[in-house]
Amino acid sequence: MGRARKGTWKRSGDHFLVYVTLPQSAVPGVKDRRLPGIVVRKGVNGRALTEADLDKLAKLYTDRPDLALARLAEEGRLPDWVPIELVPRDALLRGATANPTAASTAGSLLETVESYADRWLAWRNKHGNGSLSSYTSGLKVHALRVKVDDGTIGEKPLAALTRDDVKRVAAYFRNEAAADRLAENTASRYFSYFRTMLAAASDEDGDPDLYVRPDNPAVGVKGPPTPKKQTRACFYPEEFLRFVACEAISIRTRRLVALAVYLMCRLSELARLRCEDIDLAHERITISRSYDRKRKREKAPKNGRGRSFTLEANVIPLLRVMIDEAGGSGLICPINVYKVSDAFSKYLDRAGLTRPDLRQRTRMHIPMTMHGLRATGATWAARSGRYGAIELRRILGHQKQETTDVYFDEAQLMGRNVGEVFPPLPASLLNRSGKRASGG
Repeated sequence: MGRARKGTWKRSGDHFLVYVTLPQSAVPGVKDRRLPGIVVRKGVNGRALTEADLDKLAKLYTDRPDLALARLAEEGRLPDWVPIELVPRDALLRGATANPTAASTAGSLLETVESYADRWLAWRNKHGNGSLSSYTSGLKVHALRVKVDDGTIGEKPLAALTRDDVKRVAAYFRNEAAADRLAENTASRYFSYFRTMLAAASDEDGDPDLYVRPDNPAVGVKGPPTPKKQTRACFYPEEFLRFVACEAISIRTRRLVALAVYLMCRLSELARLRCEDIDLAHERITISRSYDRKRKREKAPKNGRGRSFTLEANVIPLLRVMIDEAGGSGLICPINVYKVSDAFSKYLDRAGLTRPDLRQRTRMHIPMTMHGLRATGATWAARSGRYGAIELRRILGHQKQETTDVYFDEAQLMGRNVGEVFPPLPASLLNRSGKRASGG
């Protein structure tokens, strides 16, 4: 049997340093297991420390390494090689409060949730992940501001975050949705962002710079309830024709709206659609790029995959005119698609489209927006009977079939006598002058 471990100490100026070496079983694979010196300044009951006192203290810290680690945590001097599960969580909290520098240091055991969130969001931005503003809002405005103990989730060290803390965040989002301060979809989405961040923090096989704790406190925590499916406003063909024939709206805006419906593209994809993507000879289109509005740069389509499909016959004359006007190359929509989106309700007014379903937003219904034009095209496609479920999924670029199946349900609810879907476009859209009408 080897000698009992008892620790060591030495004088350093006006104080003493007590040294403890962690047992090999606590940190397997670490060769130098000696902790930094623990500072001891005060005496015992008003008298100066004796060698016997220091021997006892060194033995105590050796027998109770959690106490030694707690002291070092409070001083912000924990070595990075110490497993966080060995450190008392309350000591991490005190350490983060007392050592703001360590609390904001990447990879430190005292790094706060807020500091880590900043790093994680920056990592997502660097790798071109989408919805950055939504992720930032969900975390910085909501999840990290949830009150826990004497502070907030964001102020806690990530290493000290517990399952109960995650439950408090989930409860916050449930309450916000119940009180109508957040839409159910938004509350569910924001909590999923928080959970995704914690998954990255505990993913040993992920980015090593993001891996900071061995366990994920969000595992098994029930988030806000699955949101009820919302209905989305859809143009009837006659409403669509009124819009694209309205000369109080510029021809470029009307053409953009027509393409959004007939091509069933996302707005970001229309922003980067080029003449070269249209094969008129074979009546096919390829969607191979998109636009990142936040970062102001081109990127791959959503889900990282391009797609090709057959054009609706009645959009081909319009595409032929627009390609000709563009000289056969370059962007096919010479207009800021996002400005059109921001002003879309104004264009509905100009076209005299006042049906309540197009204008009113409720917890269960989304009014007509530019994104709704893609949904209109998808619903029409499902209504037409010309597209199978799998084919429409590929055209829309959905990852999950259930996302596409929603449009088949919506098509059943359009009612009767809705008219011909994907009708021939008004002759006014084929005016080769491209002259702007009065108004935006």
